[in-house]
Amino acid sequence: MKKMCVLLLLLAVFISISAVSATENISASDSACEISEVEQDNIEVSISDDSNQNNTLSTDNDGDDSSQEIIQIPSKVSAKNIKSTYGTKAKFSLKVFNQNGSVIIGENVRFKVAGNVYNTKTDSNGIATLKLNYDAGKYTINYYVGNLSGENTYTVSNNITMKIFKWGNKGDISKVKLLKKNMPNNKWIKKAIKAAKKGNLLLKFKGGKGKIVFITAGVHGNELSSQVGVMKLIEYLSKTPIKGTVYIMPFVNIKAISKKVRHTGTDYNRVANKAGTISNKIVNLVVKCNADAYGDFHTTQPGGSPGKDIVMGSKAPAKKCNKLTKYIARYAKVNKRIYKYAGQQYPGALADNVNKKGIPAVICEVLLPHNTVTAKTVKTSYNMMIALLKFNSIV
Repeated sequence: MKKMCVLLLLLAVFISISAVSATENISASDSACEISEVEQDNIEVSISDDSNQNNTLSTDNDGDDSSQEIIQIPSKVSAKNIKSTYGTKAKFSLKVFNQNGSVIIGENVRFKVAGNVYNTKTDSNGIATLKLNYDAGKYTINYYVGNLSGENTYTVSNNITMKIFKWGNKGDISKVKLLKKNMPNNKWIKKAIKAAKKGNLLLKFKGGKGKIVFITAGVHGNELSSQVGVMKLIEYLSKTPIKGTVYIMPFVNIKAISKKVRHTGTDYNRVANKAGTISNKIVNLVVKCNADAYGDFHTTQPGGSPGKDIVMGSKAPAKKCNKLTKYIARYAKVNKRIYKYAGQQYPGALADNVNKKGIPAVICEVLLPHNTVTAKTVKTSYNMMIALLKFNSIV
């Protein structure tokens, strides 16, 4: 019985101790959940994504934003039209700006010119550069950068040069009133008139890699309409892009021209087959220039020979001369005469002796009294010159 009482007493003590311990645990837990209002005002809240440690949202706006990447959006470009001459490299520059007006570095830019596409990037100054070297002509430069696009022009003029041959043949052409009166206001014509005081001048117009044509006028000094016509051609070629090369000696017999006479003792169109003569030197020059065709332009007297608006050529030896003669006659609406072989009528003529070198060569005449000029004959002579160039795909 005593043992039972002792066991019951021990059990009662154990239960009492367990109750006190449980009460202490509950009190500690309640204390940990209490948060004062002061503590709530000072708390920082952050959201972290373990997959991207840089994706952080903070209520603190006092931080430094300089490390954030600024998106560059092309919003404006600056460029100018460019001009050049054939054979000279041109540089087109396009400057790119962002929405804040600052330049953009390393921006992709695409250019398109005459079907050609060029891709580049802006440099440290925000400039994309395109280097061009095209044949004579006017081109459109299309550009594309971001969502922007636009265009500018690239104009290439013929390359014009002049050379003077001091063959002892010179004079003041400006004294011829009819030539001066009908002279176009063109700097290259003025240079040619001035150069004639020193010798035989040769103008060269080059606009591309096409064919080469050589033209002369003024073989006979008093045949003025063809000389005015060739001056108009010079004006045209100084402003109009061509696809090849044109050589022009506008005043052959300068002495005779300045004195308003046919010649001064020697007819240049009768001695081209004789070495050392100026006309023979011209034949050799045409060959040296690798000409594909040659045209010599004259004025014929009423009642003279040939006495009509006409183009004259031959079937041989230059193979294409026959076709060239027919083409000029059809285009300029003039008569034609085609000989079986060059030099049949005039063995010393310039055109015939060029033809004998294998180069298609023609003589073009307009009908008018010597030392006179009319708009009609000038136009006809000029049209035959244009036909010569068209046949050779230069204009």
